[in-house]
Amino acid sequence: MKKIENSSFVLPVVNNITTIPTSQIQTSEGWEELFDKKGKSLFIKNLEDQIKKTGYYSPIVVFRIDNKYVIVDGVLRFWALLNLNLNQIDCIVLDNVPESKEEFKDRIIEYNLKSVPTIEERKRLLSHYLRIFDCQSELDESSYNEKYRFISEQYGKGWGRNNVITFKKSLIFEKENPSNNLDLSTKILENEISCDRVKQALDLLTNKELNYSLEKEKEAKILDGFLNKNYDFRKAKLLVNQYHTKKDKRITNINPITEINSERYSILPGNCLDAQFPKDTLLNGIFTSIPYYNQIEYSDKNTQGQEFEIGREKKPLEFIKNIVDVMKLGSENMKDNGVIIINLHDSYQGGICVGIVALLVTEMQKAGFFYIDQVIWQKSNNKPQGNNTKRFTNGYESILIFSKSKDYYYDQLRIFDPEKSATVKKGCSEQGNKGADKVSSYHISNHYKTIRNFLCDNDIEQILKLNISKERSQQDGLQNGFFGSFPTLLPVPFLLSFIPENGTVWDPFGGTGTTGRAALMLNRKVIISELYEKNIVKICEILEKGASEYNEQDYITLKQDFLSIDNNIEYAA
Repeated sequence: MKKIENSSFVLPVVNNITTIPTSQIQTSEGWEELFDKKGKSLFIKNLEDQIKKTGYYSPIVVFRIDNKYVIVDGVLRFWALLNLNLNQIDCIVLDNVPESKEEFKDRIIEYNLKSVPTIEERKRLLSHYLRIFDCQSELDESSYNEKYRFISEQYGKGWGRNNVITFKKSLIFEKENPSNNLDLSTKILENEISCDRVKQALDLLTNKELNYSLEKEKEAKILDGFLNKNYDFRKAKLLVNQYHTKKDKRITNINPITEINSERYSILPGNCLDAQFPKDTLLNGIFTSIPYYNQIEYSDKNTQGQEFEIGREKKPLEFIKNIVDVMKLGSENMKDNGVIIINLHDSYQGGICVGIVALLVTEMQKAGFFYIDQVIWQKSNNKPQGNNTKRFTNGYESILIFSKSKDYYYDQLRIFDPEKSATVKKGCSEQGNKGADKVSSYHISNHYKTIRNFLCDNDIEQILKLNISKERSQQDGLQNGFFGSFPTLLPVPFLLSFIPENGTVWDPFGGTGTTGRAALMLNRKVIISELYEKNIVKICEILEKGASEYNEQDYITLKQDFLSIDNNIEYAA
């Protein structure tokens, strides 16, 4: 910084700073093309007042061209110093004088890229820097790569090489379609949407098979909905096809399905990536069993909604991305102390493990979630495998626990002590309070006995032992089976520990409503998303079962015996 004394400069003790008469310093045509001088007078006045008050300023940066010094960085500072009637200014004189006007503008941009105050100026600088203007001068691949690298370094996270290239494509698109109102580049710079979503939007417009254009967008508004994150790319393509069908055949195949609500639960039919939660919903967490990757098809090709089924993706990372996007949607509607609990099983292709568990952990962490723990569900009666399978029999599944923040809700489960309260132990039908003042025995319903026995059998460590087919929801009172469901008992310890009483848990892959049944029996609320309409009736039945099975006294006794925190929460009616 340079100190001003008595309206003249004191030379700094820095070898690369030179004092230059103001008469020899000038701005460049390139600066005038890159920046809009209008509206900067107030900024210059504030800068002038700051310099006058502190007595310091940063040297301006210049190139020497002939007998003149042309400013690369510090034009506004230069004008403020001129207003202070200074006749010489400290400058940093750069070597390697640019050989062309465009190269000179590049240097200006490199010094100013992060400091420009408005989005429009940033777009203008980047357009020049990436050679996107009327008189476009192409660069070789090496030069473009250097520019991509520089922009990535300046803007940091989220601006990798591929994203810079996508941003460049958005600028080219806007140059070629000046009347479009999508504002892709602006939305990227304002962090409204990701570069991935912009890339998909551009892909949709350039896909010849889809035959979708900006003219059609004016009527259909499909890209508008996609860019506003109302649905994913797969649904956007489906809507384009439906739009063409409607235009060609004058009919529509869209049949909206309404949500199903009760006081304690809500069912949201349709793709979980498009879930619209009830007004003012704040989730306390997610508990779900995600689809197996490329192992089970949950419907045939003629079932409505099949094209949105997660688990059929061609590549593992596409599958993982969809799962993470579901969790991000839930997180956006979740309290800061909320948790995400995912039951999943790895997949094998050609005898080789795909690594779904490891991939999901990595991508969830990249998305900003905190990885809390991995619990093993040990299945005591797992299915046998063929003799040609060259690995040990798989007898477990993983349960991954993530949180939205480091300060997440947790209520420690404890090992039951039969001396402290009335309870039912494994092998006993019922018992009363112990001691001289013994009262009449209290009957505990079979459903809560089952929960208690499960908690007693497991010391709630990182390995849970549970029969794979025990207490499966769809086997109790249902006419139709369902592939891929899990036992009703599995969510119990997680709901008790990570979801507060009367808190709301979301299961984005509803299946048979198993999570919901367990949550309702434990005095929690639940929201279920389910892709296939055929499963909604089964889910309703299971949720009603869970609601009717809830017994306040049984639950209070269960809580007193197994939970460490005495929550003062209203109980469900």
